[in-house]
Parts: sequence; C-alpha cells; structure tokens
Amino acid sequence: MKKKSIIGLLVLLLMVSAFVIGCTPKESKLDSTIVTNGINKPKVKSSEEPTGEIKIGNVMELTGDWTPYWTNNSANTDIYNFITGMDTVSMTPDGIYQINETIVEKSDIKENKDASKTYTFTIKDGLKFSDGSDVTAKEYVTTVMLWSSKTIQDAGAKSDYGYYLKGYKGFKDGTSKEFSGVNLISDKEFSLTIAAEYIPYFHELPAVASTPTKLSFWTDETVEIKDDGNGAYFSDNFTAKNFKDRFNEARNEVGNFPATGAYKLKSYDKSNRTAVLEVNENFPGDYTGQKPKIKTIVYKKITQENALNELLIGGVDILHQVTNGDDITTGLDLVKKGGFDFVKYPRSGYGKVMFQTDFGPTKDVEVRQAIAHLIDRDDFAKSFTGGFATVVNGPYGESMWFYQETKSELNEKLNQYSYSLEEAKNLLIKAGWILDKNGNEYKEGIRYKREKNGKLIPLIIEWASPEQNKFADLLAVKLQQNKDIQEVGMEIKQTVMSFDELLLYMYRDGSVDKKYGVPKFGMYNLASNYKPIYDLTKDYTTDCEMVKAGYNNNFLVDKELENAAKAMVKLNPKDKEEYKANFVKFITKWNELLPDIPLYSNMYHDFFNEKLKNYNANDLISISDALLYAYVEEK
Repeated sequence: MKKKSIIGLLVLLLMVSAFVIGCTPKESKLDSTIVTNGINKPKVKSSEEPTGEIKIGNVMELTGDWTPYWTNNSANTDIYNFITGMDTVSMTPDGIYQINETIVEKSDIKENKDASKTYTFTIKDGLKFSDGSDVTAKEYVTTVMLWSSKTIQDAGAKSDYGYYLKGYKGFKDGTSKEFSGVNLISDKEFSLTIAAEYIPYFHELPAVASTPTKLSFWTDETVEIKDDGNGAYFSDNFTAKNFKDRFNEARNEVGNFPATGAYKLKSYDKSNRTAVLEVNENFPGDYTGQKPKIKTIVYKKITQENALNELLIGGVDILHQVTNGDDITTGLDLVKKGGFDFVKYPRSGYGKVMFQTDFGPTKDVEVRQAIAHLIDRDDFAKSFTGGFATVVNGPYGESMWFYQETKSELNEKLNQYSYSLEEAKNLLIKAGWILDKNGNEYKEGIRYKREKNGKLIPLIIEWASPEQNKFADLLAVKLQQNKDIQEVGMEIKQTVMSFDELLLYMYRDGSVDKKYGVPKFGMYNLASNYKPIYDLTKDYTTDCEMVKAGYNNNFLVDKELENAAKAMVKLNPKDKEEYKANFVKFITKWNELLPDIPLYSNMYHDFFNEKLKNYNANDLISISDALLYAYVEEK
C-alpha cells in the first residue's frame, strides 16, 4: 500500500449504484460495453509482452514534484503511483487490505505485554529497483524512517509515515535517536510495532504497510541505518543541513528515479507538462502477480476546453474522472458514434469551497455559514455536473459504505444550509459584523468588524482559484457575482493562479518564497478524494507543530472535532456499527463548524479510445492500478 498524505484524501469502500440530481441523466439510455463499478468484463487474450502506448490527459498540470510529502497535487500523485509499488500490504479493487504475497515470504503478528502489536515481515529474495540495485529489508525500513524523520520535516516535507508506530513522536521530534517501533532484523526481515495508544485501530493492517525506498538516492552512500536492538536509527550525518539540497533534487528526479512500481520515469518535459513512463522490467507484479501489458504511458496536461477534442483527434487516449456535465454529455455522444468507450463510478469525495479559518473574516464560523447560505448548492451541482451528482453535507462521498448506511440519520441531523439571504444577514450580525468603514452602525456597502486590538477589518473574502477551471468559472457566477453577496455587505475577491502556486499559498510553504508563508487567502475552490483509510485525525489535528507542518489545511483548531475524528478509528476493525455511530457524531460537529462548503459528490466518467481493453476503474483504486490490468489492441 502506498502511504501518502492527502488533503483529506484519503477513503474507502463498497461501490454503490448511481444517485443523481433531478431527472435520470441522459446516460442511462446508453448501454456501456463495460460494466461499471469495478466489476471486470470478460478478459480478452492479450500478448505476453507489453505493447502499445496510452496517452492520459489531465487538466491538472504536473509540476515534477513526484513524492507526495511536500505538496499534494493529484497529477503528481498519479505519476508517483505508477513508479511506486512492491508494497508489503496491498488493497484489492473492493477496498480490502491484505498481505502482498508477491513480496512477502512470511509474516507474523505478536501482541505485546505493553498492549502494542508487532508485525514482522520476511521479504522474498531477488527483489530489485528499476536501476537493478537490490531491495532488502533495509529499503522497507528506510521508507518508514525517512518519511517519519525530523530531518525530512526540517527540509519542509511532511513526516507522518510512521504516525501510528511505537516511538514515532520522539523520533519525529528528534528527542529520540532510535525509532523503537521499527526494527531491522536482517537483510530479509523487519518489524513494525503499532503503539499501544492506537490499539485497537480500525485500519490496523495499512498502518504497518511499507514500500521500498533507496536511501542513497535521497542522501548519499555514507548514510546508514542501524539497529542495536532498541529500534532502528540513522547515522549521525543524516541532517537537513547536509541533505536538504539533495532532497530537493531527488524529489524532482526523472531518469534516475529508482522505481519500484510497474513503470519507471523516462522523461519529463516541464514546458508542456508531459511525462513519459516505460515498463519497469524489474517489477515483480502486484499482489496477484499481474505485470503491465502496456509498454508506454504518456501523461500530459490538457485544458478543460479542449479535453474531449483531444480525445477525438487522438491527442490523448483516456480522460480520467471527468466531472463537468457538458463534458460528460459530449463524451457520451462520442461513445454513441463509435470508436470510444467509458466507465462510470461514484466518487469517494466531493468538490468544495475550502476555508482557512485562523485569520480574516473566515475565522468566524458565522461568516463561513453565511457564505453557505448564499450559494444554492442544488443548483450549482446540477449546473456543473449536468445532474450526474448529489449534494452532500460533510467530508464524504457517495461511494462510502458508512455514508450510505447512515444517510437517513445524517439528513435528519445535519444543517442543509438552504439558500437564505435573511439567515446570512443574521449570522453576520451575530458575529459582530455590524459596522461601516468609519466604525459607525452598518447601513450599506461593505460590513466591518472591530477586532480586539481596535482595528476595523472589512468583510472581504480573498479567494484563490486555479486557472482554466470550469468549477471556478461557475463558482464566480453562482457565488462571487451573486447580487446577494453585495446585498449582505460582503465582497469576494478572486485571484486566479496556477494550481502549483495555489498549493504553495494553501500549504503556506515559505521555503519557495516568503510570500507564500504569509496567510493571504481565506477561501479556495478544491476537491477532496478519500481512499479506503478514512482517518481524519491528522486533517483536524490540534497539535501546533503538525498544523505548522501542513497537516490541517483548514487551520481549524477544535479539540472536540479532533476527538470525534479519533473516536472513529479507535476501534477494532470488526466494530462497524460503532464506527458508523462515531462517523455520524464526527460529521455532525464538522457540519456545524463548516471548514468547507461541500458542493457536490459526483459520478465520475472515464472516456477512452476503444483500443484500450479490460480497463476497469473505480474510485478506490488509482489509474495506475486500473491500467495494470488493461492492454492495447491496435486495429
């Protein structure tokens, strides 16, 4: 299992049938040649050797920062997934985690006297990186150690890989040289120990997953990992001062990146944001032994305006996770005419307005709630997705089993934030936005509020939005330009920028430029996708150091919300009923605090050239997982 931080990200589970807004979408009249929701159609015999090329188009631009520990860009993460594999723990298309027997020769579990739990893994012989160097137990330990270290955090990266392991906090903070929950036993054997405070844990097996990392690639040949019996540790020369520059080089490396996945990076053209990947001959296969059948993958930046035309003319072969209603309708028309195919599946996430809540007007929960009352979310979802979506009221999506099984209860308990100018006004008055620019009683224009230091601040929301983005374009019409925004005494100022720059502002990453480290934008339009580990404890952490390190992107510090998130996962994996009950409690508190405004959870559509065979996607797996089982059949 590839661990990675997610703006959420994160999530889950059983696929469900489509739920749509309004009338049945036009798509229902079509018979897709592929069964949706991750159920494979009959496999057609293909050649044993990888052949052909598939070009993936994405409106999200690559930045070349492949590892997901500095920034969280979904396009970069796709590349990371193509080049990362050989996990000790893998996930099936149904969201079930299991030991990867392609990699693991033997595994043992031991419950310790201190209530911690140790997983010991013995890996198979003959494992290699794409560059031909050997993969041993040390490389699996390296992953946990490197991405949990104070050194990597001091270099500006997140360091939460071993979050649930014994001794993590001391190792991450630098107060302990040894990572007591990580043991390098031999060239083939290592162990990971889940800390007693996290036993039970609802997502236990993924918590001890690892994948190989080549230490010398990120540092040099002089850095070592040792274990004298009390836990693994780095040699003393492993410091940010010594290797920060190397980290920044390695995270953007192309041809020399030691891949462990089905593919390796051949090239990356920064000018047109295009990456080319070729089969990694040393990839041993996934948990079933499956190896890639497609020789070359090209991943390129396209615009939303030209996406379907690129597919039509052969500029790309697949459009992954199309959300816009007009694009879906056009894509379905292409399928009707022949030469193209599609799959559809519900999303395990949602499109949203995201707030940062530690400064400016959006610091007030009433301001966030007022904005929610000034956008007709049903209308927005219909307009944007063409009816291929529903409106949700919290951080979840239609594909999640625990949402589907608690939907009725949530609908009764949650604030729907129906459109209401009057309610928006009342909320702003309640929060103290009752003055004009001169400090007099508010009559008209922009509302002001007097802070504790006596300073007047205006009700102006600074909004950062990505360029060439239909979601942002519609949000400008439906929210920013809504006459009731002015009527209520508010202004929303939009600043359009590249998505890469937007992330720098959102993460407040001052390492690139000091201006990004200063809070500027209180509102963003984004989306969150969750994978089967639905654990939001880090997303809403109140730990100041973790917030500073970029885990809580809303900068919402609320102990009750954090405790509710923890209660969800502090359960035995079999306690599904209690998990659902705690999910409802968490969502109810979240819905009150409203760090985001959920706008839609849609039905994803993947459109592709019919030369691509056996392509079966769902929202639990990555596009790299889906393409691993696909192949190209040229006419």
